[in-house]
Amino acid sequence: MADYISQNNSDFDTFQGNVNDEVTANATAWNIPASEVTALNTWSSGFRPLYDAIKNKNTRTRQQMIAFEEYRSNYVAFLRAFCQGFLVNNTLIPISERAAMGLNPRGLNPRSKRPKITSKPIPSLKPLGGGMVQFTFKVEDSNARTARHPDSNGVEVFYKVEPILMDAQPVNDVLVEEEEEITKDDLIGYDHTFSTRARFISELGLDKVGHRLTIYARWVNTTDPNKNGPFSATSSMVVS
Repeated sequence: MADYISQNNSDFDTFQGNVNDEVTANATAWNIPASEVTALNTWSSGFRPLYDAIKNKNTRTRQQMIAFEEYRSNYVAFLRAFCQGFLVNNTLIPISERAAMGLNPRGLNPRSKRPKITSKPIPSLKPLGGGMVQFTFKVEDSNARTARHPDSNGVEVFYKVEPILMDAQPVNDVLVEEEEEITKDDLIGYDHTFSTRARFISELGLDKVGHRLTIYARWVNTTDPNKNGPFSATSSMVVS
């Protein structure tokens, strides 16, 4: 978030004056202690003559600039603590009024709520040799670019690595469409991994070379599991 206390002297003068006026007029309604309001008024009234003295570059003196910079520095320290303590998070002050004072109020830009994910990731597995496998996932079948679902925080993968039976045919990156929704029972015997990236590499180990890797995957919302997406079809390949 941008600093609401400007480095520009003119903007700072406008900001501090506005805050002082609003606080003075609404201190009781905003439940701000009288002693704090008095301190703010004192700082604000002391700032104006020092600022007026240095605005003209042709007439100001070095001593006036030193006095102004010292006062401004101390005033900023007070004002920042005052705003954070009594204004920015003060729920008695409507967000619109906090924003009008030039603050960055908490809640001004609340995070949008992500909807439930309804689509399945489209997985692809690529053997890299040495027991390493590259996992990639797409959002749409028509899009060749690997990408994470915009409403998810990452992809959750359940995988199983098992020996290939002598009478079984090797399978390389084949999708097996599932007619029914995947249940927990379908995941029995599967290990689990998670990635915030739609493309990542997993090291299964040399002892898994020649084994079949089978996965299910889904887009997840890590803050609300009820909004996780459905599982993909299985995808399989032989580890090399």
